[in-house]
Amino acid sequence: MAEIELSYQEVEELLESVINNQKLVQTSSNKGEIFIVFSHPSAHDILLSRFIRKRALIEAAKEELPSRADIEALIEEREIGKADIGKIAELEGKIKAQERLLNITKIEGRRKPIEEIIARCAQELVELRAKSDHLFVLTQEFRADEESVLYLAWAASHKITGERYWPTFESFEAETDLGFRSSLIDQFDNFNRGISISYIRYLSRHVLWRIRYSAALKIGGPLFPQGLHDLTPDQQSLLYWSNYYQSIYEMLPDERPDDDITNDDEALDAYMEAYFKQREQERSGGRIKRRSGGKGKLSAETSDEVIVTTNHPDYLQLAYSDKRAKAGEGQTEVEVVAPNSRRARNMRAAKRNRRK
Repeated sequence: MAEIELSYQEVEELLESVINNQKLVQTSSNKGEIFIVFSHPSAHDILLSRFIRKRALIEAAKEELPSRADIEALIEEREIGKADIGKIAELEGKIKAQERLLNITKIEGRRKPIEEIIARCAQELVELRAKSDHLFVLTQEFRADEESVLYLAWAASHKITGERYWPTFESFEAETDLGFRSSLIDQFDNFNRGISISYIRYLSRHVLWRIRYSAALKIGGPLFPQGLHDLTPDQQSLLYWSNYYQSIYEMLPDERPDDDITNDDEALDAYMEAYFKQREQERSGGRIKRRSGGKGKLSAETSDEVIVTTNHPDYLQLAYSDKRAKAGEGQTEVEVVAPNSRRARNMRAAKRNRRK
């Protein structure tokens, strides 16, 4: 993955967008250029979008539209797009290989041809998948998802002054400038997917955010304007990664990774994976040691009583039990007692008492 490089102003703009749940977008309409502010829908709006989807599924079924399962069965039965399956797998593998090559290529002049190959393969992949995907446009699920997304796009669109761009969902559906509405929905879909994890991780360790996060931890102040029940996906992701990096910054100095590793997502993930594996091995060893009374792995020599044979190197130095004294000479496997064991000490004390 190429290293992210953002200016101070770009970080500030992106961070404020996440914190305040607002993103300014520009789109074209019959009236000229229009600016709209996107905000992630509230929990109540999401609930209403689910209601709209369920209602649309019922209505589509009444109209006898096929379900997604019906279309999948049809594709399998008629082997639609079967010839493209191998090509799709080949393109996916090629894209991954080129992305790995791009990650280790630092010279800008060599990066551009690789990026062009990735873009070309990605476009070809989209076209191949579209050959069968167009059949799903007529399904119940597609119509239901489309109506649900329409509602969320309406709920997310606001004027600069704060109120919703369309006062009601019905007025949004009745919009006559279909090109404008289609462009807005495309931009909402991109906004709704959220910021990539690599950018969220970059923000979560940036000094502009660390100052706020550290202060909130100390004084218990809120990080976002809305409550926890209405946190956006980007806000939740930012909190998760902020806590992740906080735990790293609080590691012991001899265990904490260097800054170069911390700032490299892939290197840090590999480092932490190895670190946790080592800790797990240490914990497993500690559990074994505690179960054996702090002596590590149990063995015959660390237990109170052992069974040894005559060829044991300590055979002549062990304190023998009464059972051994009475055993016949032909027996090569007998019970013996370790000389410093509790039982051996008790036996010696009992002999002393008998002499008295």
